[in-house]
Amino acid sequence: MLGYPIKSRDEDKRKLRCHVVRLEAANQKHKFARRNLEHKNRELEKQVKDLEKQVDNLEKEKDCLRQQRDRYRNMVFKPNKKTDKSEPPSTDNSPKEFSDPQKKKRGRKKGHKGTGRKKPERIDKIRSVYLTRCPICGDAIKRGNQINEHIVEDIPCLEKMKPEVIKYEIEEQWCCRCKKKVRAKPFGVIPNSRLGINLILFVMIQKYGAKSSWGSIIFMLSAFFNIKVSQGGLVKILHRARDWLGPYYDKILEEVRASAVKYADETSHRLDGITQWLWGFFTKECAYYVIEESRGKGVAEQNLGGSHEEDVLVRDDYGAYTKLPLKHQSCWAHLLRVSREAANDAKASKEVIDLHKQLKDMFKKLSRIIELPFNKKQRDKYHKLYKKEIENIIGQKYENRDTKTIQTRITNQYTNLITAVIHENVPLTNNLSERCIRPLVIIRKMSGGSRSRAGAKTLSVNMSIFQTIKMKNLPIIPTLKDYLLCGAKKS
Repeated sequence: MLGYPIKSRDEDKRKLRCHVVRLEAANQKHKFARRNLEHKNRELEKQVKDLEKQVDNLEKEKDCLRQQRDRYRNMVFKPNKKTDKSEPPSTDNSPKEFSDPQKKKRGRKKGHKGTGRKKPERIDKIRSVYLTRCPICGDAIKRGNQINEHIVEDIPCLEKMKPEVIKYEIEEQWCCRCKKKVRAKPFGVIPNSRLGINLILFVMIQKYGAKSSWGSIIFMLSAFFNIKVSQGGLVKILHRARDWLGPYYDKILEEVRASAVKYADETSHRLDGITQWLWGFFTKECAYYVIEESRGKGVAEQNLGGSHEEDVLVRDDYGAYTKLPLKHQSCWAHLLRVSREAANDAKASKEVIDLHKQLKDMFKKLSRIIELPFNKKQRDKYHKLYKKEIENIIGQKYENRDTKTIQTRITNQYTNLITAVIHENVPLTNNLSERCIRPLVIIRKMSGGSRSRAGAKTLSVNMSIFQTIKMKNLPIIPTLKDYLLCGAKKS
């Protein structure tokens, strides 16, 4: 045998097994670390996507705020500035249409016939004013022949205005034929009311006509007439008036449904701190208000149900009116306002500026068309012409996002933008609704809304009657007085 040491194979196997175990342990450790890194990577990718969405939302919000800022900046009155001919011409390539226009001097032009307060047609009293002594030297003077007129319109002396307290002694009489006791009813007196009809009229005119607060009405009753009434007492007065005016309120809705042209709009209203919705349905001669919890299409369907399918509804772009079985005229004022804001934006594309100009020109032409005497054949030709123009806008392939937004709005409205062309006495805008709903918006801002469902109902009914009387050009006080007295007798 040789003298070299011989290693055991078992020893080598043991060492290899130990080495393999160590490698597997290291491999498992690396796999665990890799899984952790992959998990963290997925979380970071998710966070990046969320941050990108937040950035997009912030960009959109920034654009909206910029548009609001520009719109409010244009609302501010600016002094007239005369252009300096010595200044070099502007290098700004933006169209003149969207630059700040030079405001004209206020007032009428020179040489225009002046106007003033017209003299009243009726003279109630004539008072002669003359001197018996000269105001300079004090000597006696004679009456003159020349007279200068000075006419003054005034209200009764506030210091002498006192409430009229009437005590009615109502006799109980016996009818021999009916075998019953009968009593006369005082004329112009509301049954079971300690307050007279004139006071109720005063409260309603102040509340719904002058938009006064409860505190102001209480102060005026105390200062002018020395009548003390609490706010709760005034609220009860208007609740009773609502019950008396209920039948006339229902007739207004019937009149709206029967009208060939009707208008609709809605706005928010607070009821005991909770957001509700004030709906308004109008014609040129009446206004119908209702406050509901929902802004859904069911309210419009319920109130305009029963209208003829050929009637025209002038409205804004709110989707609740879309499915109503009527002819629709979309409001051009809303469309032009959106396109103007997009065109006036600092980042506006040339496409949206050109599109706004095109829509503005189209609106001017349509306005001139509907002012012409109605001719069915001629109007049909105009309708086909502008329908093709709208279809060209819808089919145009725009590249910029701001232009596509306006294009989508036009696509959704389509021929609803030109319904007024083929129907008589239909306007292109929903301005009548905006004007009619504004008084209730003012009342909402003054009072903060209604405090109960009964108060909301009272506001809807009483304001509908009051506004309808104004729109029909009826005398407010005698008309409202007749409605209240007739309703009180029937209740």
